[in-house]
Amino acid sequence: MNSAITLAVTALCYLIAAVLLGANLTLRKNGWLWAGRGVAALGATAHMVAIGLRCAELRQAPFTTPAESLSLLAWIVALAYLGVEICWRLSATGTFALGAAFLLITLGGLLPAQGRVSDPALLGENAVSLHILATVGAIAAFVLAFACAALYLAAHRILKSKHGLTWIKRLPPLATVEQASFALVAVGFPLLTLGIASGWLRAMAGNGLPDGWQWDSKTLLSYGVWLVYAVYLWARLRAGWTPARTAYILLFGLAVCLLTLLVPSAAHRFS
Repeated sequence: MNSAITLAVTALCYLIAAVLLGANLTLRKNGWLWAGRGVAALGATAHMVAIGLRCAELRQAPFTTPAESLSLLAWIVALAYLGVEICWRLSATGTFALGAAFLLITLGGLLPAQGRVSDPALLGENAVSLHILATVGAIAAFVLAFACAALYLAAHRILKSKHGLTWIKRLPPLATVEQASFALVAVGFPLLTLGIASGWLRAMAGNGLPDGWQWDSKTLLSYGVWLVYAVYLWARLRAGWTPARTAYILLFGLAVCLLTLLVPSAAHRFS
């Protein structure tokens, strides 16, 4: 079995798990929940195998192309969801998280097969690997924080309107959802800081980066992402903002993350 087939099986598992967990919100049968959890765990395991096979095939790190980077992000998103499920039983976030993982893999499959890192030798450096892994881990945590924030706002609106209360009974308490979103940012923010710092240290060492990397679009936007989540932590811990207000910061934060991923870049490019 090669990595492409295993990755296709993985994507299918994520899609099925997302549908099953979504069905659990509307159908009053625990079988949907347990099936969704099982298929999600199966998908994450298959994904680990796919990444391992890819590394064995190419004898390189699993993020030398855009497709591989998206696959790695999808895997960490799935793992983050399973962690949230274990800690807080927030199965409702699985529909979004696993759906996002499926879309990331699908998007990677639609990208051109060529387009490797412009200087593959860079990936052999510890600082570069740390920069990539820490940044991808941070984004995965922010994806789950977004899912928790969206879930909180939806549940909060339903409680205020007093419509759809039957559905809301299948969700954990709002305080649990908010606590999970904060914990995810508390993990993601230091990872993002580490990713930015390791990127800076490697860039200052020179060798392989274009002049003016300090003003690269992704570099500047990454500072914006850092600032958004710093504001969230300040608003929650020091300013006394309500959970509903801080949830909107998390929605905005992921939008900035996505913009950072999509914007063209000279210093973060694939050839």
